[in-house]
Amino acid sequence: MMTEFEDIKIVSLDDKASYKSDPSSALMHVVLSLSASAPYEWSNYFNQRWLQQFYMMKRNASVSGKRLEIYCVPDDLQNDHIPELNKVIAETNHVYRQHLAHTQKKAATQRAAEAAEREKLASIKAGLKFD
Repeated sequence: MMTEFEDIKIVSLDDKASYKSDPSSALMHVVLSLSASAPYEWSNYFNQRWLQQFYMMKRNASVSGKRLEIYCVPDDLQNDHIPELNKVIAETNHVYRQHLAHTQKKAATQRAAEAAEREKLASIKAGLKFD
């Protein structure tokens, strides 16, 4: 049984969920909505990969569920952060798709082995004589 996965992408800025933790700073916790709720493995890979990402204006960012939160100056989003976020999201989609294919292949192999075992057992059962 193949599980379908559609690439996750940023779809909007959630201005109602975005907030300032320090009123005297230009930095905000900007919440970006994702196209789908990110599976745990996807979020984990994105968060780890983002820690390794480097660019001049880099800010802390993380994914949880259907939200991507980045701590930045909102005016810097379009030119500085969105392109970098999109790069890591594209890489994360690719890696997650590979992970999913590997997991599904492993499960299919296990199901086939179990079916072969059941078939062998049925064959043995058919040949048994109890009297």
